[in-house]
Amino acid sequence: MPPVAVDAVRIDYPKLWFAAGAAIDALAMAVMFFLAYDAVEDFARIMWTACAVLICGPLLLLFVPPMFTSHHAGEKGLHLRMGLLMNTTVPYRYIKGVTDAKVTYGSVMVGIGVKYVAKKRTVFVTASFKELISIKLDGPQQLGGPMRPLVDQIVLSVKDKEGFVSIVKDRAGLEG
Repeated sequence: MPPVAVDAVRIDYPKLWFAAGAAIDALAMAVMFFLAYDAVEDFARIMWTACAVLICGPLLLLFVPPMFTSHHAGEKGLHLRMGLLMNTTVPYRYIKGVTDAKVTYGSVMVGIGVKYVAKKRTVFVTASFKELISIKLDGPQQLGGPMRPLVDQIVLSVKDKEGFVSIVKDRAGLEG
């Protein structure tokens, strides 16, 4: 009997904060371009154009790509993807537990986006403060590149907690 292929399952995360940030940033960029267009002096025109490009442009690169990406539970690992902020795969052999998580760390510490907290050996890949999942790893692992600190735990925000937990437990071979 031939081996059965496992399809990658798309795991969405909330994108409200990224959409709101992108909208506010686009509005700020439009205002700056209008001020540049309406300026009488050349210095003011150059300053407003430079501000729009140098400040709002990079912020759009942080806000827009996460709206078009998602995590995937693949055959060999959990692929974490959040725009330009995170793109790494956690092999299922590293995962030793998946549980519900609460924001006991404080919402300011968790934040929105990707944040490594070396002291707690935790990486936060969050898009909201609700629907958080904690993935415990089997010892400290290097995720995301050689310059990143070792992590023991990953905290994710997902839209369907129960579905995510069941998929990861099934594919990682954890007892349910």
